[in-house]
Parts: sequence; structure tokens; C-alpha cells
Amino acid sequence: MARILVADDNRQFVEMLSATLSDAGYEVASASSGLAVSSLLDRDEFDLLVLDVLMPGMSGDAVAVLLRSARPDVPVLLMTGDYGGDFVAFGEFPVLHKPFAEQQLLDAVERLLA
Repeated sequence: MARILVADDNRQFVEMLSATLSDAGYEVASASSGLAVSSLLDRDEFDLLVLDVLMPGMSGDAVAVLLRSARPDVPVLLMTGDYGGDFVAFGEFPVLHKPFAEQQLLDAVERLLA
């Protein structure tokens, strides 16, 4: 069973994503900030990270870049509701634009874990 870490500063959104992924058979952990994600990564292993870009303390894309240097084998899926694009360089990381359908999330997760 794949282990997925989901992070967003909107707790209800995290709960919805976690339920969707759990119902699909994934083991899910959650966090509400980039710093919390960083702390969890120091203590635990995950097969995939699903990170909101704009979070307090440390953005999801900053966490992704740090993870890439330490664990290049772990895929990252970013999420954002901001379509401006100037605030971040997503580069190699796939992005889901909010709002998105549950099936879009599941399809992206399946592709990244394949």
C-alpha cells in the first residue's frame, strides 16, 4: 500500500483529500504547513507528496525542491488555486489547479506512483 502525505493549510480540504485517497486504498498522513511536512519527512517515509503551493512558513514548492535534493525518487504533486504563476517556478513538478475533481486527483496519483 502506497503512503501519501497530503498538505494544505485548509484543514477541511486536507480531510476531503485524505478521505478520497484512503477510500482508494492509500495510506494517508496529513500536515497543515510546509514546516510540518518537513518535520514529518525527517521522521517518516512516503511514496508520494501532495502539497499545496501557498502554505504558511514554507511553501509546498520549496518543500518539493528540498525533498528532490534529499530523495529524488519520491514524486511530488503540487496543488494551487493561484493561476498567476509568477510567485513560483513549478519546473518539473506536476500541478493540479484548484478546484479539481476527485478523479483528477486519483488519476494524477496513479500516474505518479506507476
